[in-house]
Amino acid sequence: MVKRSRELSEMDDLSLRQLVLDGDDGAMSCLFIRYQTEIKSFLVSRGCQSDDADDITIISLQKILKSLDKYDPSRDASFCTWAFTIAKNTYLDWHKTYNLQESQMPTSDSLSVPDDATPETSLIEKERQAYFDSLLGRLSEYEQKILLMKGAGMKYEEIANELGISLSVVKNRIHQAKLKLVELSKDVRKD
Repeated sequence: MVKRSRELSEMDDLSLRQLVLDGDDGAMSCLFIRYQTEIKSFLVSRGCQSDDADDITIISLQKILKSLDKYDPSRDASFCTWAFTIAKNTYLDWHKTYNLQESQMPTSDSLSVPDDATPETSLIEKERQAYFDSLLGRLSEYEQKILLMKGAGMKYEEIANELGISLSVVKNRIHQAKLKLVELSKDVRKD
């Protein structure tokens, strides 16, 4: 097994790609591991938060693996450039989806009313809080709890320990809850 892993790790990207297309799970794991750290580092260097970079890296790698058959070595850029383009586009999509939506949702810092607040700003803050509460109230109790834990500044590992679930399950559930909030906010705007 170790010998096979070593052989795979010494192969170039195109050889691994072909093995993956032929159904080799070991080659898929090798390609996944090869790019996982590099893509996360790339994302963090572009300003992505480490926890979000983990999520985006996994999504990017899934897209890369699903699209391997679409990569054409004779027509496209190098495999590495192609893979990082997918990661960059995934990050841009993520950024558009979450940052536009999250910028409209209050954070715990933005909810505190400054001492010099006018009645108008106080009213706006109360309305923003009510909007956020109404969206959050449409999530399941579990989704609310896990988002509030993350929003309170807990790290993924701390949430996993607190809830007694694996780290990957925590990341997945937070990601799904965020997606649900985005969809709910779109529905509210349509009304």
